[in-house]
Amino acid sequence: MHRDKLITFAELINVLENDSTDNNYKSAVDNLLEAFTDWPTQDIEEPSEMVCELKLQVKEKLTFDNLDKYLKRLEPDKDFWEIESLKSLLELFDFEQNKTVDKDIELEIIIDRITKHYRK
Repeated sequence: MHRDKLITFAELINVLENDSTDNNYKSAVDNLLEAFTDWPTQDIEEPSEMVCELKLQVKEKLTFDNLDKYLKRLEPDKDFWEIESLKSLLELFDFEQNKTVDKDIELEIIIDRITKHYRK
């Protein structure tokens, strides 16, 4: 899975503006868009770039547990927006919205599934 193949910022906006259904994919897009817009680094223009930056920060696979561990190391007064972004990303792991978190799946795979759904 090549990172430039992931859903773009423009596609996320398009989904929210044009998908009139109420489904798990649209909710996931909303979470991803929130995470992307809350991400504190100004030079990040696409979700794929945010994933790359997260990989550099976390230094492990971007699983639920690894992202959660990283989140807990952040300082609320200094890292507020990064914390907000990570909270939105962690919600993606409950994709089925049934409070069952797949802790083994990687963030990039979740985003890839969203991408494939909206590009089909």
